[in-house]
Amino acid sequence: MEWLASGKRGLRAELAQLRAAFADRQLWLALALFALLLALVSQSPLDYRINVGHEEGYGSDLPMLAGFHDFERANNDTIALRWTTEESTIRLPGLGPRALQVAIRLLPVNDDVAQHGPAAIDVVADGLPIGALVVRPRTGGTYYFQVPQAPPGSSDHTIILRSPTYVPKGDVRALGTPVDELHITSAGGPFLPPWRPSLAWIAAALLFWLALRRAGLGAPLAWRFVLVGIGLACIAALLDPPRFAFGSATALIIAGLCWLLVELACASPPVLLFAGAVLTPCALVLHLLAQSDGLVFFGALASAVSLALVLAGWLRPALGRLYTQIALPMPEFVRRSLLIICLLVFATHYGGKIYPLSMWGDIGFHSNRYLEVLKGNVLLLSRNRGVDFPYPPAFYLLLAPFSLTGLDRRILLQLGGALLDAISPLLVYTIAACISGAQAGPQVTRRSLLAAGIYGFSAATLMTTWWNFSTHTFTQFAHLLLITALVVLWHRRGNLSGLLGRGLALLFVLQSFVYLGHFGFWINMSLLGGLGLLTLLVAHLRHRVPWRVGWQMLGIFIAAQLFAVLFFYSAYTGLFLAQLQATASGGLTGLAGRQAVDRAILWNTLWDAGLRVHFGLFPVPLALLGMILLWHHHKLTPAQRAFAMLGIGTFLIALLFAVLPFASGSTLSTRWLMFSAWAIAISAARVAQRLVQSGRVGRWLVLAMGSYIIWVSAAMWLGALAWRIRPPEPF
Repeated sequence: MEWLASGKRGLRAELAQLRAAFADRQLWLALALFALLLALVSQSPLDYRINVGHEEGYGSDLPMLAGFHDFERANNDTIALRWTTEESTIRLPGLGPRALQVAIRLLPVNDDVAQHGPAAIDVVADGLPIGALVVRPRTGGTYYFQVPQAPPGSSDHTIILRSPTYVPKGDVRALGTPVDELHITSAGGPFLPPWRPSLAWIAAALLFWLALRRAGLGAPLAWRFVLVGIGLACIAALLDPPRFAFGSATALIIAGLCWLLVELACASPPVLLFAGAVLTPCALVLHLLAQSDGLVFFGALASAVSLALVLAGWLRPALGRLYTQIALPMPEFVRRSLLIICLLVFATHYGGKIYPLSMWGDIGFHSNRYLEVLKGNVLLLSRNRGVDFPYPPAFYLLLAPFSLTGLDRRILLQLGGALLDAISPLLVYTIAACISGAQAGPQVTRRSLLAAGIYGFSAATLMTTWWNFSTHTFTQFAHLLLITALVVLWHRRGNLSGLLGRGLALLFVLQSFVYLGHFGFWINMSLLGGLGLLTLLVAHLRHRVPWRVGWQMLGIFIAAQLFAVLFFYSAYTGLFLAQLQATASGGLTGLAGRQAVDRAILWNTLWDAGLRVHFGLFPVPLALLGMILLWHHHKLTPAQRAFAMLGIGTFLIALLFAVLPFASGSTLSTRWLMFSAWAIAISAARVAQRLVQSGRVGRWLVLAMGSYIIWVSAAMWLGALAWRIRPPEPF
């Protein structure tokens, strides 16, 4: 078979590229430097505090504590604490085998617990009994003990607190004693470094190098990328050794997935199909022989990888031909740059979610809803700010076939959302390139890449990731794909006058995904569709667009709306009528059953959580300026006219829902700022490039604005990952 022979030849070529990447002198220099720096960092003195009971915020106690009760407040909310259980664990990885001095503060208890609770807390460190802490129930106190060096072969410390427990009257918990602070200290080295997390991080750096080289980066450029990563990792290891060590497994997983994604994007289709055909029988055998949880997981993982290989090998040729036909040609350096942007977006979005005990968001909610859909219940309801609304199931239905791989539904939801976020910068680049002219010159490609970067690295998409708004993430991607299709088709077929049946079918499918993906996006896109049709009518009256274009767009719009309404939203007719009556009698505040929100709070939320946090403040005014400049452009290309129509319509809808809370006193609104993200990124990039071209001052100004945007995004990402600091909800 020809595809089999081609697959074998391609596999040999892939192995040759892999050997060449392994032979890079810069790789081994980087790994040696990383190992040396990690060893040096581990020699520094240690002064580490854990604020027990402080679950969210800097100095929080997770993921270091396990087996404690949930945190609670005491003494008029001035003290945060956790009660121990029969066996509570303090996990301290990444400190190496050094000896530790530990101070733990136990709080006083009431008479009931003092009489019936534990008299002493036994301390076991790394499997060795240390002693007992005699409880002082009336006064509490700070206790000091020393943890000896870790046993040979271990580089982590584990401290276990054991004691009898007592269930007080009126409580269901079995309580030990309350703890509110831990302080761990140690003198400087020399020590052996913590080998387990160090090896995991070094292996992650190796995989990341292989991904960069396979993506097409030369060894010198890959060396610079890896050096930046090594520097950031060593800073983290110095400032917070336990959290850095907890992230080692996450880094290894993400680096491996990035390498896999690069292979899926770059390897020849016959190689992917051949690898998928080889791996599929192995996955089936693992499924059949799986008796333990470990084998079940590896069977599911092998199934997912083989499915990804087959789908990529099958779909990539068709998608590549389609992109070549309808979009501008993509230079090789642009392809590499986009691939790196997509990898970084994927790594931050998915890596943040799988870090141990990072901000969990609504993943439990979506996991349960996904399970309901798998059981056949697709008419879902949800409640937001006191109001029930339909919960469209499109994302869950599209994800359902992948559950056959055996992967946990939470993994499917989070991984699927991260992949969609990672692909989105490619769509933004495509829109920006299409509206920039017929030739993809250096200025066009730089501007388009800047738009993709603004969209991919702004805090807005990170906010939906951290809150685990899975259906919103899917629908935002579907909405962006629909906008891309409209702009590209307008670009390639003039005014859409020659739109074929396949193009119309594509627009119908994409609209259906948006309408059945998220209720708020259905409202926003319905309004945008109405504004677009009105614009086409005006354009026809001015003899700029033929009638049949308007009829085609009207027909597709009505068909998609009828499909969504008849097959889903009509089931909620009674709910809509009742809500209309409640709104007519009491306004939106009456509908929600809440008091009007103070306008000062609304202004502060709009300014800080909205303009500053979502996009780093500057892109929004730049985008408005860019749209004004485009509006005053005398000779617009068809793609630019499509972008202007969609972009201005998007901003008008955003303005409507931005003003609505001030007029109604209610925070009930669609996520209008997220709906505008694509237009903000593209329009802001056009103005930023003009500033760069204006001279040195303009370049410094753009650099300062870009640095602030990255700082806002990085601070949000790190805060939610390490300390579970909740970002504002996206709107």
